[in-house]
Amino acid sequence: MRFYLFVSFLSTFLLGACSSTAAYQQQMQQWHGKNIQVLQRSWGQPNSAIKLANGHRLYQYTRKNFYTIPEPRRQSINNTVFASYDEPWLSNQTMVRYCRTTFETNSKGDIVHTSFKGNNCLAFRFTR
Repeated sequence: MRFYLFVSFLSTFLLGACSSTAAYQQQMQQWHGKNIQVLQRSWGQPNSAIKLANGHRLYQYTRKNFYTIPEPRRQSINNTVFASYDEPWLSNQTMVRYCRTTFETNSKGDIVHTSFKGNNCLAFRFTR
């Protein structure tokens, strides 16, 4: 029963993630043609910015979250010497979720290309 519940939860999560990623892609497309200053008023200062040889600039925003998931308790094997230890170093699993979004601007500061990478690029409503 737990297995089926887990599989249904995982399926729902993955389908939701796909739709959110598609929505995030649409959201990024809406910034094309807008000036980088408009984006910065909405998103704040980027985590990094570099100038390219062709006069364009890349602005990068990175969002990173850490989640800790407790592991299930394990039964000790044959009451060995280690059976009395709680094994705290194995009791949790840490997951990292991130989204790195890059905006490329031309020499005038207008956004000409957007890209993103990560497992946490979800669409949010940003004001412009």
